[in-house]
Amino acid sequence: MMKFFQYPYLLVIVLILSLRVTCEHSIETKEGTRCLEKEREALLKFKYEIIDLHGQLSSWENHNEECCKWRGVLCDNLTNHIIELDLSDESARLRGNMSLRGNISVWLLDIQNLKHLDLSFNCFNYSRIPQFIGSLGRLEYLDLSYSCFSGEIPHHLGNLSELQYLNLDAYDGILTSTNLDWLSRLHSLRYLSLRYVNLTMATNWILAINKLVQLKELYLSECHLPTVLLPSPSTFNASNSLDILYLDGNELSSFTIFPWLYKFGSGLSSIELSFNKLQGPIPDAIGNLSSLSDLSFRKNQLEGEIPISLGNLSSLSSLDLSYNQLTGIVPRLALSSSLTELYLHGNMFNGTVTQIIGSLSKIESLRLSSNHFEEIITESHFFNLSKLELLDLSSNPGISFNFSSGWNPPFQMTDVLLAGCKFGPHFPTWLRTQTTLYSLDISNAGILDTFPHWLWELSPNLIYLNLSHNNFHGVLPDFSSKFSINSPSIDLSSNYFSGSLPIFPPHARLLYLSSNKFSGPITNICNESYCTCRYLDLSNNLLSGQLPDCFEKLPYLRFLRLAHNNFSGKIPSINHISSLHLQNNSFTGEIPTSLRNCTLLAFIDLSRNKLTGKIPTWVGNTFTKLVFLSLRSNEFFGSIPSNLCHLALLQVLDFSSNKISGAIPKCINNFTAMIHEVDSDSYVTSFSSGVLTFESANVMWKKNELEYTNTLKLVKLIDLSSNNLVGNIPAEITSLEGLVGLNLSRNNLSGILPAKIGSLRSLNFLDLSRNHFSGGIPANVSQLDQLGVLDLSYNNLSGKIPQSIHLRTFDASVFEGNPDLCGLPLKACPGDEIAQDPKSNGNANGMKNPEEEDKLISDGFYISMAVGFVFGFWGVCGTLVFNNLWRIAVFKLWNSSMDWLYVKIAINKIRLKEAFHKFVKSWSRVILAKLCNV
Repeated sequence: MMKFFQYPYLLVIVLILSLRVTCEHSIETKEGTRCLEKEREALLKFKYEIIDLHGQLSSWENHNEECCKWRGVLCDNLTNHIIELDLSDESARLRGNMSLRGNISVWLLDIQNLKHLDLSFNCFNYSRIPQFIGSLGRLEYLDLSYSCFSGEIPHHLGNLSELQYLNLDAYDGILTSTNLDWLSRLHSLRYLSLRYVNLTMATNWILAINKLVQLKELYLSECHLPTVLLPSPSTFNASNSLDILYLDGNELSSFTIFPWLYKFGSGLSSIELSFNKLQGPIPDAIGNLSSLSDLSFRKNQLEGEIPISLGNLSSLSSLDLSYNQLTGIVPRLALSSSLTELYLHGNMFNGTVTQIIGSLSKIESLRLSSNHFEEIITESHFFNLSKLELLDLSSNPGISFNFSSGWNPPFQMTDVLLAGCKFGPHFPTWLRTQTTLYSLDISNAGILDTFPHWLWELSPNLIYLNLSHNNFHGVLPDFSSKFSINSPSIDLSSNYFSGSLPIFPPHARLLYLSSNKFSGPITNICNESYCTCRYLDLSNNLLSGQLPDCFEKLPYLRFLRLAHNNFSGKIPSINHISSLHLQNNSFTGEIPTSLRNCTLLAFIDLSRNKLTGKIPTWVGNTFTKLVFLSLRSNEFFGSIPSNLCHLALLQVLDFSSNKISGAIPKCINNFTAMIHEVDSDSYVTSFSSGVLTFESANVMWKKNELEYTNTLKLVKLIDLSSNNLVGNIPAEITSLEGLVGLNLSRNNLSGILPAKIGSLRSLNFLDLSRNHFSGGIPANVSQLDQLGVLDLSYNNLSGKIPQSIHLRTFDASVFEGNPDLCGLPLKACPGDEIAQDPKSNGNANGMKNPEEEDKLISDGFYISMAVGFVFGFWGVCGTLVFNNLWRIAVFKLWNSSMDWLYVKIAINKIRLKEAFHKFVKSWSRVILAKLCNV
């Protein structure tokens, strides 16, 4: 050291070099970190195996640019190593397709310092999660959620000992794990989400979770978790660190979950256990979880009373006990002064709302819908609820409101959902003070009043308004200048509004105006203010005139319902529609060719009009999504085009009451939706205020016109009745095993009935009457044990009616008009009569009269009978007594005869048992069919 200081110039040189290195590092830090060449090449090779649909990796194309500046890449400022790769694409949900596809390259192993890897919301060919990811030993964050991985989760992920965050959320169970032992090795894990991963076989899931001592958040929603016994205390070493627990959508039972929850102590702040199979009462020990702020037991089978200990949860902000079987009195929760949300709907409480409302001074969201509360709500109930924002008391018909006209509530609400409660007869004026409303539903509230014009000035943020099923009357004002901010859904249906159709808000998304008294033309729809309308329902009014040819101004319109009005003229050009209901009007002309542009059409109902022409051949080629097609009661002619057989999703085909001729196409068996159930979302029209709205349609069923809504998806029907069809019933029709109704009556069909007609086991309605069918009724008709309506009358059928218990439930009118048909319930067939003695002078049954029989019986008759018995008895018995050989032979014959008799009795006993089971089964089906008809 002394020698070093003897050369001061060396010290100066060292200091200069140190300053230079420091300055260079400082300059490099300012200019940007330079990535390592090896890791840069690894990224380029990774990209080479990826299909980038939306240019997410477009910045990687500049090979001269530093890779640390590429999108999704983050490098360490000191070491220059890549430490983060984030290629997630959450916007894919909105687009409907994923950005990155292809394979995950093994070249990622060259980035050994990677701590953060996020490939979520992409689609990697439904391949397995690469095992090599388990070799990225420094990973602390791994997110592969919703990226189309499938198959078994590789156990190699258990090697990531430094992992703190793991998200493998999947799509509908395509990702599985049969054993979670690998999970228990992730001792640093703080966040775990396996939503929708199939864990049916993972019986050790509780043991694995118990070993994650640092876990804070756990999400195992809809994983099909098996119900298992709680492990012994010696195997439970989890700390009290767990904060959030989501186990909703499984089938877990109370004896598994509740004891396990209490093992985590008071650290839990959020518990989500909705949609499980929790039974019995809510344990009192739930009150010991003192840190709880969110608790949901929605949609379980809990019963009994709400425990008083629930009041100990002083931090509770959201409580959801909806859709259970809870009873008794709802306890006062005044101790829970910070409660901000309360969900108790769907239960069977016998208490009153008074015991809840008014005692929760800090409540923000109160949901008590779908119960059996009986209460008169007054201003006093809301005296302390100054923070109330959401009130849901809907579907409680026993609740009514009694407020003074000048009441000024202490709150400003965003959501008022009071459907089914009673307000009437006047409109609730206290709503005028609520200027921040987003949703207002006071449908079916017994209101008999005119429409308050101030309602439209109430809140510019209103997105849902439902005043349906009341008794509003009068004329609606011009709404064209209202709701300019949002796209509201407005339901004013089932009232008594009259006058001409008003102009509605410029951006209204859904307009339900059916079942009113609106009249006149609908030229107002040509106003540009309708440009964003998606659903327009003007059915069941008094509207008339021709439809304006301006639907091109409605480019977003998908559902158009103008049924049951007085419209006339030709159907104008309509584009982009997916559901078209124009039935019961007076439209004329042919089906417009503009419908060829509606490739998404799923419902077409043009029935009960005056339309004419041939059924277009392009219908079958264009409407590949069609599930409902009704042209009933028009004047269509020509044959049924074979192109219709391309409609594989078709479930209802109704061409009845037209002038259609020709034969039934043999390709009818291509209607695969009539063979087996097909998943289709065509029956869902909207999702408003948390409620699904389904398609509805009028269907001719068993000679009555019925409206189907929620059950329309179950109707599978072919109705070609009242036309001029000729030829045979194609044998291919018997393959439509899901067909529920078949009506071919009132045509000119001929030939024999299909031999395999008994294959249509789902048939509930079969009408083949008033045709020219010949031959016998196939014996397997008796297998149609679901039949509630059968009509084979007025044909040329012959032979004997098949005999079965089910067919005997139909009366003679089902078979009448077939002169050569016999058997029950018609006339007896030849050979079925009881043989009679032609010389008999007896009564109709061939028996002698009682008086004549009495004359044959005299004293001599009795004496002769006694003498004959004595001689006969001793003639046989005496021979057996005195003749040994005869006696032995007779007894051998007796024994063999008895053996044969016993065998016959056993066989007949088995047959009798089988017959009895068939009898019970047949009558059960008959009773079920009759109940369905009712």
